[in-house]
Amino acid sequence: MLALALLLAAADEDLPARLRHLESAAAAWAPAPSSDGTRIAFLTTLFKTRQAASVAVDGSYPTQLTDEPGGVVEIRYVPFEPGQLVAVGLRDGRRRILRVDEEGGGPTPVDPAAGDQILGGFSRDGKKLFYAVLNGAAVSLRSFAMDVKTTSEIVPPPPAAGTQTASDSLPLADALSGLFALGPPSPDGRSILALVRRSGSEAVVLADLASARGNVLISSEKPARFRQPRFSPDGRTVYVLTDAGRSTMGVDAVTVQDRSRKTVHAPAGNVEAFAVTDDGHRLAVAVESNGQDVFSLLDIPSLRVQPLAVPPSGALADGGLIWDRTGERLFFGWRLSDDMTDVWQLRTGRGTPLRLTRSPRPGLRRDEIPRPSLVHAGDGPAWLWRPPQGTKPRVAVLIAAVPTRPVFDERIAALNFAGLAVLAVNGPGAQKAALAYLRSAQDLDPRDPLLLDPDGLEVEDPSRWGGIVTGPGHRRSGLELDPDRPDLRALVRYARHGATN
Repeated sequence: MLALALLLAAADEDLPARLRHLESAAAAWAPAPSSDGTRIAFLTTLFKTRQAASVAVDGSYPTQLTDEPGGVVEIRYVPFEPGQLVAVGLRDGRRRILRVDEEGGGPTPVDPAAGDQILGGFSRDGKKLFYAVLNGAAVSLRSFAMDVKTTSEIVPPPPAAGTQTASDSLPLADALSGLFALGPPSPDGRSILALVRRSGSEAVVLADLASARGNVLISSEKPARFRQPRFSPDGRTVYVLTDAGRSTMGVDAVTVQDRSRKTVHAPAGNVEAFAVTDDGHRLAVAVESNGQDVFSLLDIPSLRVQPLAVPPSGALADGGLIWDRTGERLFFGWRLSDDMTDVWQLRTGRGTPLRLTRSPRPGLRRDEIPRPSLVHAGDGPAWLWRPPQGTKPRVAVLIAAVPTRPVFDERIAALNFAGLAVLAVNGPGAQKAALAYLRSAQDLDPRDPLLLDPDGLEVEDPSRWGGIVTGPGHRRSGLELDPDRPDLRALVRYARHGATN
């Protein structure tokens, strides 16, 4: 007992330093290659808040591109304009599209219009940027001329033009109702894809830019998700990630002319992301397997599957998979269980993936970061992170809107360093399953468990929890934690003292 007490006392002395190290750690994700393939832009917390930066593909010190007080959520290079980018920054809680110069200077807003601005993509020559403006229930589709720097709204042609419209098409205001994602434009620049959410389901809309009308390309009678639509190089086919008609996400191909749909790749596990090369000959997919992701490469049209090398065991970060223009390099953000999230590249035919960024974790060795173990709680797998010290620790239970992956999370690491175990349970009935698991676990303290509920899911029985931690704006008693820059010291104080008082 004396040895255990001394061990816990030493851990308490180390805790402030470890929390400081965690607060200094950073991540990099959502890569966007330049047209010439020499540089890669990405999102990062290297500069404390979420900003955009870039590095040379062959290696260089990162260049900070933005310094937005509200942070940045998207970054892309302008095609065929070296050093020019567009970013989506948060200003007064609204998404605003900004022009960014890699050489420096303040970002320039593309459009002063009020509302949220949704980035859609560039025309093939890079001379036009398409985007949407959401202001309340109103939505407008617009374009920005990169050379003369003027904006224009996509409006119907005058009646005298005699433009023929499809009988099943709708005005853009109706077709884009419920818009939540836009793009990309078609290869010929005549139309653009959009994702809308209506009546409890989602759909892919094809908007015609000449007539300013749109129609539903694919939808589902039952609730379904549609993500990451992409045109084939000839514009005749749209690839989309969907779970319509099945239980897992897979890649489907939809023929634009007759809207016929066929499955391209739908394995047993969820397809997390996919990318089609610019020549349309190869399709890369990331598939979830036991909480981690594996890559495969499919030849089109034979759909012959080849395995691809992946980094050490982990999972794909936000931003998906991105091919360069030549189809030789595949870029992605990668999350590891005992290291920071970073940008990687995979060169086809070259074997081992290469880590392009190396986000800092000062003062923390990889072997000091607890790694999770797979346990079974309820009907599915769960993950348990145990603290490095203590024989029967208290527990924090993590629930989320999407399944938790067995990868590094600074909130989990902070609680582990403070002597708490963290149990992540996924799926329906996660709270009851977690409580049942704690009652049966011989090596965990089931008393006063802490509930981590960052997405604001419904808490079934608040009295069963010693405290509740949510994301900002969920208006519950307990502790609110910013997901991007969590106050780890406040989390540890609440877990140790405030949650049970």
